[in-house]
Amino acid sequence: MNGWRRPSSRTFDQKILPWLLLAPALLVVFGLVVYPVGRTVWLSFRFAGLPYLASGESRFVGLDNYRHLLTDAHLREVFLTTAVFGFACVAATMAAGLAVALLLDQRFRGRALLGVLVLLPWAVPRVAAGVVWRWMFDDQYGLVNWTLSHLGHDFTGFSWFNDRWPAFIAVGVVVVWQSFPFVALSLLAGLQSISPEVKEAARMDGAGPLQMLRHITLPMLRPLLLTLVVVSTIWDFKIFDQVYVMTGGGPYRSTELAAITVWREAFARLHLGSAAALAVALFTVLLVMTLAYGRLAGDEVAAR
Repeated sequence: MNGWRRPSSRTFDQKILPWLLLAPALLVVFGLVVYPVGRTVWLSFRFAGLPYLASGESRFVGLDNYRHLLTDAHLREVFLTTAVFGFACVAATMAAGLAVALLLDQRFRGRALLGVLVLLPWAVPRVAAGVVWRWMFDDQYGLVNWTLSHLGHDFTGFSWFNDRWPAFIAVGVVVVWQSFPFVALSLLAGLQSISPEVKEAARMDGAGPLQMLRHITLPMLRPLLLTLVVVSTIWDFKIFDQVYVMTGGGPYRSTELAAITVWREAFARLHLGSAAALAVALFTVLLVMTLAYGRLAGDEVAAR
């Protein structure tokens, strides 16, 4: 009789109490995620300018903001540029992260110090990193031009930020420099989780370093690699700080990425509806890519 409970008490414990315990977290998620996303979607169907900031006044325009995205040549170019630059940064970040992880997986003197040094770029605030690297790419006093000139290439007075592609290279260097530590440490954890017996068996079968990488390491790290690609894609497609600090979208808006264009439409031109439509479009693209990567990862796990 001591263990007996009334049905109503059991129902409360099983159905009501869990939701009460989850309620604080759900309120935070609603306030920080659901409401802002929903408000942005609502705003993307409206014309909202300066009066909206003052009084909340706006006008329903249907799909006009989305039609503007499809018909404006500059906005189409911005999305294409964001995709190309984002995928290039993801590829470079994954390559650098894998190379550093493979290096740190070896035993050598100073490995612990190198691991600490690898973490430093990740710890630097992005705005501060942008300011420092912009000075390093300076055409008159920059360390980059000085180093390249002493390596036999004449970069004296070369301006990285007066042309589109050199500017993208400079920004890409900073993005990869700050992104690869997370990838490297994540892959290092994955490498150290591979059974030593598997590696030893491969060596006994005559597998060399490249064969082990291709047939042992990469296949066993594939789920982790897919996850890191998803995270890196989300990060690199919404880059703002480094581009804003180093180029401001110039010269002549040629280095504008989607996040910079959203900021310009919203806060410089006060086209809040158009900016919201841009943000929703970017969110949708990232959501579709994330779901696609998730499907690939799920198929990989199921295949095993």
